[in-house]
Amino acid sequence: PQVLEILKLLPRTNCRECGEPTCMVFAARAAEGVKGAADCPPLTAEAQNRLRDYLGRFNFDV
Repeated sequence: PQVLEILKLLPRTNCRECGEPTCMVFAARAAEGVKGAADCPPLTAEAQNRLRDYLGRFNFDV
């Protein structure tokens, strides 16, 4: 997955509610398969679905 594509789907508020310092770091962790759509509390249900659909296209061996 592309970090910038994930970042586009995030609120980009750097709220830290996910436990990461910035949305960019969250996007990088999501690209690694460590974080997922449910780990970003500010995401709306629609945005969570878009992120989940995008990440679902990739296989993560975690």
